[in-house]
Amino acid sequence: MRNLFRLLSFTAAAIAAIALAASSAGATSTVEVIDEVSENHCGEVTVTSHDVSGGCELSATSEGGVAAPSITLLSHTSPTAETVSTLCAMQFNAHVNEEGHGYITDQALSGAQCGLTACDEAAPSHAQLPWEFQLAELFAGHQALGFTFCIRPVVLSEGQNVLPPCSVVIDVSEPAPHEYEFTANEVPCLENPAVELIGHWTLDETSVEINHL
Repeated sequence: MRNLFRLLSFTAAAIAAIALAASSAGATSTVEVIDEVSENHCGEVTVTSHDVSGGCELSATSEGGVAAPSITLLSHTSPTAETVSTLCAMQFNAHVNEEGHGYITDQALSGAQCGLTACDEAAPSHAQLPWEFQLAELFAGHQALGFTFCIRPVVLSEGQNVLPPCSVVIDVSEPAPHEYEFTANEVPCLENPAVELIGHWTLDETSVEINHL
């Protein structure tokens, strides 16, 4: 999780500098995630051999759903040239604890121009690798989600995860109470800034409430 906190802290500092925000905005603040129905704090999340359990569960779908792919990866081949390397629809589930830490699971990428799937283990496991994430408030009124994703071309066999992981920080908005949207607008990878992510996801149903401490 060190990379996620590093990325969130770096992003907070950069935004604060650009916006000339208060000096306290340079560090992330904690969040409290509770179950929308029971109003109980989300429990701890556990990972055992890539199986994730516990916490509060949620699911999300990219804008347009499966019929209209909207997740794009851009590759910069020069300072001024960029190429669309893939175009996917994406659905996923997730488990999150009360501190906003959790894992994305059951990642389903699809679309005629996609050609990618989540990193996995070879037989006999076949298990998809969960993607770690951290929710945070970068500064007052600005929520963010830092996560690290790992994908492989579908033309390769299971377990051939040749592409490096990509850690990004994307915006979290709340257009209606407890209805959350996640937006990436040409967000560069921490590990390789020449690769950028574009995407927009919405929760399939209101299942959690994010409070700021």
